[in-house]
Amino acid sequence: MSDIDLYVSKIQNLRRDKNRDRYPSATRYGAPHKPILLLSVLDLIEEGQLPKNHIRLTPDLHDLFRSYWEDVMSEERRPNIAMPFFHLTGDNFWHLIPAEESKPILEAGKRLRSIRALHDHTEGARLDDELFSLLQGSENRDVLRATLIESYFSKSARSAVLERGQINVRSFKYSKILLQQPHHSPSPQDDSDASEAFPDPVRDQGFRRAVVAAYNHRCAASGIRILTADNRTAIDAAHIVPWSISHNDSPRNGIALSKLCHWAFEQGLMTISTDYRIRLSSELSASYNSPGYLGTLDERPIHLPDDRGLHPDPEYLSWHTKKRFRS
Repeated sequence: MSDIDLYVSKIQNLRRDKNRDRYPSATRYGAPHKPILLLSVLDLIEEGQLPKNHIRLTPDLHDLFRSYWEDVMSEERRPNIAMPFFHLTGDNFWHLIPAEESKPILEAGKRLRSIRALHDHTEGARLDDELFSLLQGSENRDVLRATLIESYFSKSARSAVLERGQINVRSFKYSKILLQQPHHSPSPQDDSDASEAFPDPVRDQGFRRAVVAAYNHRCAASGIRILTADNRTAIDAAHIVPWSISHNDSPRNGIALSKLCHWAFEQGLMTISTDYRIRLSSELSASYNSPGYLGTLDERPIHLPDDRGLHPDPEYLSWHTKKRFRS
């Protein structure tokens, strides 16, 4: 048996809950948590985001996990990445890295079933060194990805799960291009597959990743930065000149806004001047409105990315003021 065959066998025999009342046919009536987490880790390695054998509970890992989850599970079931992150230790290739002061707690067998507990007591997880080394090869990654998909998802769901992985990897490449070349929107020639344009799911996910990362999950208008324990963010990535008009995903045509500020910006109730100050529409002060904190933002400077090369382009801001703002 080759080295990769040993891990194929382990992957095929993950310990997981099986319950027809709890899990859909898409996951072959079994818990999809472990397969989805492992697919997400394969995506991180494919994207070059895991240079060392150290898997942390980062926003990117949470986003990848949720993307697969939402493809195969109903909206009623919320994803909980903490469950597989802890319980994969029982499959003999995944190991928690204890925080220094928490080694006795983990050695005593304490179960860490929440994200907060994992943050408090671990530094993350690691794979067997041999497995991590094997996964540096694309052929081995493809073998284990195929094993996960064929073993834990129905025939009708497999194409969607495979496509999700392709979208995740290509959207990361797209966001990387956006951040490296912020003055223009990438063409298909910027990608390794020059014969195809970036499909909308790749473009949307990549643009959001690039803009939210540039602003570090902070609303440019209000300064609000809120992340839940499972790294859900209150921030949207907004186009300044809409994609339908500009076909431009440059980060300089984007801005990070909270959902309320995003809505106000799109409706023309808020704009941003070329010197990066907020302007509010007089409609907000109408007698039938109660704008709350939104009404306190007029003339305030916005919160900008640390990288000046990612600041909104004044030309795009001027377009928004002229074409969308309800002065």
